[in-house]
Amino acid sequence: MKHTELTVRNYTGFATTIFLTGLVSVGFGAVDILLISPKGLDQVAAVGLGDVINAGLTALLAIGVVDTFSSRLAIAEGRGDLARRLPVLASALLVLLLVAQASAVLLSSAVQPGLRLAGQDPRLAGLAADFVIVRGCSLGFTILYAALNEALKICGLKNRSLLLLVVGLATNAALDWAFLYTPLSGRFASPVVAVAAATTGSQLLIACFALRFFLRRMRARGERFTRPERASVVAETRSMARNAPGVGARHFNDYAGTITVTLLLGTLGVQVLAAVTVATKIWSLFCRIPQACVSGTFVYYGYRLGQDESDLPTAARTLPATTRSSPATARSLPATARTLLRYAAVPTAAGAVTVALAAPWLVRLFAGAGQDERLTRSLLFAFLLTVPAYLLENHFGEILSVHQRGALLATASAVTTYALAVPLAAVGVFVLHSPFLVTASGVLPSAVLATAFHRSLRKDHWTRSEVGRDTGVGVPA
Repeated sequence: MKHTELTVRNYTGFATTIFLTGLVSVGFGAVDILLISPKGLDQVAAVGLGDVINAGLTALLAIGVVDTFSSRLAIAEGRGDLARRLPVLASALLVLLLVAQASAVLLSSAVQPGLRLAGQDPRLAGLAADFVIVRGCSLGFTILYAALNEALKICGLKNRSLLLLVVGLATNAALDWAFLYTPLSGRFASPVVAVAAATTGSQLLIACFALRFFLRRMRARGERFTRPERASVVAETRSMARNAPGVGARHFNDYAGTITVTLLLGTLGVQVLAAVTVATKIWSLFCRIPQACVSGTFVYYGYRLGQDESDLPTAARTLPATTRSSPATARSLPATARTLLRYAAVPTAAGAVTVALAAPWLVRLFAGAGQDERLTRSLLFAFLLTVPAYLLENHFGEILSVHQRGALLATASAVTTYALAVPLAAVGVFVLHSPFLVTASGVLPSAVLATAFHRSLRKDHWTRSEVGRDTGVGVPA
């Protein structure tokens, strides 16, 4: 299959599609804020606060499930036995989806009491909680549409995935308008609930069309699926359940660290908080470039791992990716990782230089009246100083995700976030009173993680000592 071959053209096309997908994804939240803004500041603030909380729940409960499913799907596609593996993987995904959905309902019910304990305005807390409850009760749709979109990209339909997201954005805008400004608005308790319901509806639509496109692709390829054995599904579910929470915890730790550092910087005054907000917005837009590149790393490394496994004896393929290797794998995987890193470094470096040169214009574009533009530019440059370490951390982290190292990812990210990143930020704020040093200090946790991840890969996955190792734990193929 040509789309699984690691070439400059394939990688560039894939990463470009993911970059555009990321930009379109930003539009969902922007459209919600734009259309609800005439309803009042309290509604806007509630959607903003609710969206932040929902992002944390999604990171904790959804991303790990989707990444674990996607990495195994990419390995199966690279190995050429998608038809055999997909029924088992899909069944395990549905089980984990139900568990995540139940957990989301429980956690979302605690949002309003938690916000009140944190001193939030009671009305704002109630509205934000309503938003989170609606989104939490539909987390299953979020997982389903995200997993199906990943499946489209992995199976060579990346352009269809992007098209579906554009259609979903247009649908989200149309539903926002209908639920807010037509007689349908009377069916919702508040504008906040209407906006949350609109997002849920658009996600469900994307999932339905993605499933249709995916099944048509499988039929065109002549794939025939058989009903999976119960024992295979149970074993796969257990294996995915061991890995997914760790991957999700890693993303949640990153999210929590970012929020905590921003809150600490906010104690230095309104000007600092405004500068941090604008610099973070520009940085987030820039990060779509390295994030798109490491998404390519995730998929093409998975293909390569699957292709190497196709040379293993059938019995060896039943071992988890963390416990098997071959002489060919020990040679090819490091080379593949280096190639992918070179492919990612070029556009990331070009993007960083472009942002640095355009910094004065970008700051003026996003800054409000009376904002300290010099401070904002300095914080943006501080963010850019972390680019090399940020890229290496995420590059090796995605590779470890393919190798199903959720526990390592969770532990390492927790230690560096709460024992390194947050204390460094506290020292920078309360001792040094330097927003620049607080922002630039992010390079140290990323460098530590990159080093730890690379060391683990070299020790556990990129050496011949792995050949023949058998822990006795198997995942039926």
